[in-house]
Amino acid sequence: MHRIYEIHAAIQSGAYPNCSSLARKIEVTPKTIQRDINHMRDILGLPIEYDPIHHGYYYTRDTSDFPVFETTADALAGLFLARAALDAVRGTSLENTMGEVFGKLTRSLNSNVSFAWSDLDEAFSRKRSESSPKDIKLFGELADAVMKRQEITFNYRKLGAEQAESRRVRPYHLGEVEGGWYLIAFDPERGALRTFALPRMSRLKVHAKTFERPRDFNGREHLRRSFGVWTVANDRSHHLVRVELRGYAAQLAQERRWHPTQDIVRLNEKGTKVEVRFEVGRLEEVLRWVLSFGRQAKVLGPPDLVRMVKDELKAMSAS
Repeated sequence: MHRIYEIHAAIQSGAYPNCSSLARKIEVTPKTIQRDINHMRDILGLPIEYDPIHHGYYYTRDTSDFPVFETTADALAGLFLARAALDAVRGTSLENTMGEVFGKLTRSLNSNVSFAWSDLDEAFSRKRSESSPKDIKLFGELADAVMKRQEITFNYRKLGAEQAESRRVRPYHLGEVEGGWYLIAFDPERGALRTFALPRMSRLKVHAKTFERPRDFNGREHLRRSFGVWTVANDRSHHLVRVELRGYAAQLAQERRWHPTQDIVRLNEKGTKVEVRFEVGRLEEVLRWVLSFGRQAKVLGPPDLVRMVKDELKAMSAS
């Protein structure tokens, strides 16, 4: 499919490419190019003709709707999500790699839904925070260090801190949480895993020194134990959160899953009052979540979360 895109672009440009010139450009044999052109003409139905005067191929009509694939509705949804994932690495060294992977997904699509790539942009969209060019470059460098298992140093400014501090860590995993990217890394000086928000990192340097990632480390499972990003080093430290939600919040609770351990208990027949339960390691982000529902939420436990909500509301009233 990558070759077909290249051939299509060359023909559409009006440069009258032939098998030899295309083979040199794409770095394959002329026979391979000839098979691709035959496929484009006979299978994809593209209006390709050979011009003996210009010694090359051209299109006999407009092909602006190319390429068109046949796929199922389920595959179409998955295809859009995969394509949207490319936005997270746009402008980095991973873009070409992920682009090739995405291309492989389109090679065997068939069935009953026809679409062009332009249709995806008209039919689907995702609202998310925009990344600055600085963050995109940082992401690419971090991703490379994670995959190559190279130690890194950087300056990091914690929330509320006046100055950044220097850190040297072993990057284990990059995770996206609620539209933001975070680095999970082992800090040898502190002897524990730490989580870093990419926008608060600066002066990144990748070192030649490599490390071995522990076999029992799993980035997804590490984030699974948290409500959002913050986790605890001690797996035995956890809180059973119990929150009563009413009205629109109760309806949202039955439509969304905020945590992998989430359990919903209906407190009335209509479902306008429910209890949400889940286990987490830290409560800071749960506090923010509870406050977002205002009077529609009532914390039933743990006591620490009840106290945190009261203290926060008191402080807000005082300010």
